[in-house]
Formats: sequence, C-alpha cells, structure tokens
Amino acid sequence: MALASLIVGMAECGDDGGGVRAAMPFLGRSLIEHQARQAAAAGAHHIVILVERVPAALVSAVDRLKRDGIGVELARSVADAADRIHPEERLLLIADGIIARQDLIVRAGNANVPSLFTLPESIDTAQFERIDAGSRWAGLALIDGALLRKTVAMLGDWDLQSTLLRRIVQAEAVRVEVSPAGIVLAESMEKVRKAESALLTIDGIGGWIPASVREGISGFILAKGIKPLWMRCAALGLAALAVILAATGWTGTGALALALTGPLLAIPGQIDAIALRPAKWRGLWLAGRNALAALAMVALGWRFALEYGGWSIWPLVGSAIGVMIILRGTEHLLGRALAGPAAMALLAWPFAAFGLPHWSLGAVCLAGFSAVIAGQRLLGRRAPGLGSI
Repeated sequence: MALASLIVGMAECGDDGGGVRAAMPFLGRSLIEHQARQAAAAGAHHIVILVERVPAALVSAVDRLKRDGIGVELARSVADAADRIHPEERLLLIADGIIARQDLIVRAGNANVPSLFTLPESIDTAQFERIDAGSRWAGLALIDGALLRKTVAMLGDWDLQSTLLRRIVQAEAVRVEVSPAGIVLAESMEKVRKAESALLTIDGIGGWIPASVREGISGFILAKGIKPLWMRCAALGLAALAVILAATGWTGTGALALALTGPLLAIPGQIDAIALRPAKWRGLWLAGRNALAALAMVALGWRFALEYGGWSIWPLVGSAIGVMIILRGTEHLLGRALAGPAAMALLAWPFAAFGLPHWSLGAVCLAGFSAVIAGQRLLGRRAPGLGSI
C-alpha cells in the first residue's frame, strides 16, 4: 500500500495564544513545512495538513512545498481530511507540534500497520499525551486510512488526535518505545529553539569550525531571521573584496575575508540540509566563490611579480589553483570536503600577518597537496580495486 501522511496543526502556541504551533518559525521556515518535508522524505506521496485557521505563513509553506514537487493539501475539518485519505493507504500520523529526528520519521513510515510510537513515563515526558501508567504517546503512529475514516465517523465533538490515539491503542497496535532525546513537543518558542540547536549539532559545518561555535552562529542566524541568500551574497562580496585586498598589498586582511566565506556558505547549506530543503544553486555559489578565490591568488602573484621582479611566482600560483580544483573533484567523490579556499586562506593568514606574505602561497600549496594525498588514500580505502588499475 502507498504511504500517505496526516499532519495535525490545530493547537495554539503556548507563548501568547496568538498563533498556531504549525506556523511557528523553525529552521528558517514554518514548523508544518518541516514536518511535511520529513514525511515526504520518508516516502509519503500524499500529505494532508489538518488546520482550522490558515495564516499567511501556512499558505506560503504550502506554496513552497508544491513548488518543490511535494504533494500536499490543506484540510479545514476532520471530515475533509478523512475524505482525502484512501481507506487502503498506509497513513503516517504526525501529531500537533511534534519535532522528531528524521530517522524516527523514516522508522515510523516503514513500521507495520498499526504501530504506535511511545515514550517512557518520566518528568521529561510529562507534556506528552498519556497512554497508560507507564507510557506516553511520542506523537507518531502508522495506521491505515480505514481506521481514520471510522474514527471520524464516530467522532462527534471529541478531539480527533486524542480519539484517534485511543482507537489505535484499542486496535492493539505494536508499541515502539523511543528515546525522549529524539522527540520535542513545540509548546513554545523556547522549546523550538532547543530543538533547532539539537538538530544543528548532529552534522558539522565548515569542518574546521568548532561545534560550539557552529551551534552558536547557526542559532543566532535563525533567531534573528537572517536569510540564507543574504549570507551567500555576503560570501561572494567578501571573496571579491579579497581580490582587491590581495592586489593592493593587504594580504592578511584579504586572507581573513576569504576565510569568512567558508562559514557564510556552509551554514546556510547545513540549515537547508537539516530542514530537507533542496540545495538550489549551491554549486553555482561555490563555483563563484572558488573562481574569486583563484582570482585572488592571481592578483597576489601579479603583485609579487611586480614587487620582486621576475615571473617565478606563477608556477606556485598555478599549483595552488590546481590543488584547489583537484580537492573540489575529490569532494564530489567523497561526499565531504577535506579542504577548500576558506580553510587554505585561514592557513595563509599567519604568514601574511607576520610580514611573510610570499610564504602564504607556499603554505597553501603544501597543505593542498597534503589534502590531495589524504583524499586519494580515502578513495583507495573505499574502492580498493582502483589501486590496481
């Protein structure tokens, strides 16, 4: 049977009572949009969002989802939601305000029908709906469309989410207990921010940036509503500035400007990846930054050639650009970057700061060649047969 999903978005936000949880900002978009992308990534071909009110944030979220090819519909009543679900469809139910790790959503989508995901009874899970004396509902379940329709037919004035939970329990659903660390109930913006922070620490950005710094920067960006486009434009602006600074003798400042392009490009990419948003134009942004980084090296070589005389610097410039190109290709094969222009610029900065700018290109070449060798060794371990070709 095909997998569909029903996402409930009717509860009020606990902060001021002026909005619904579904419209709360999460990872730069609305919470309901993140839930829908999670369901789609878990295999749901058809997603129904149950809401009573449709604020502008939800309308925008649905438009973005549809533009990205995700089949999503809004239902304004429980009867309308049930009519949109086929009785034979496997139905992934995501409760109101539930923020779960993607692996749990996928696990729920692949479970047996009916299945109910639970949390152990404790102080930390007191905000979740109780099932019995020893367990509470984690907000995830897998049922069939027929059970939803039967529940709606006898619902009356009862709450759909609670009534459906009781029907799932009565159907003797398989209970799957999960850790409370992977589930958050978004009752307030404080809890939403904590959930964002927890997700942002799962995967690293920029490689060479400490985890605590990554988390702090990402949290600040999300809290202030800074758009990814602004950061990416700022990265290209700094890379262009680095070209000018390299040509005018401000090598150290130019190296720092180029180093800052790393987090400015990596942080929006990580947020988009965790939010399951398509990485539109990511390759072009990186290509633009890399081209400007290469131009900065050319400008540095040109200045050295004029300042010291002769053209012996150009083989070094060519080697530095060459290793960057090779490292970019290695990144595509490995799926992760070993080094890039931003990291190399950070390495070059101490030489420029201590009055040895001509050593910076040599340091870049040495580090780049080392990274290339490390990348080749990693590729050899992944595909041992390549070593004998």
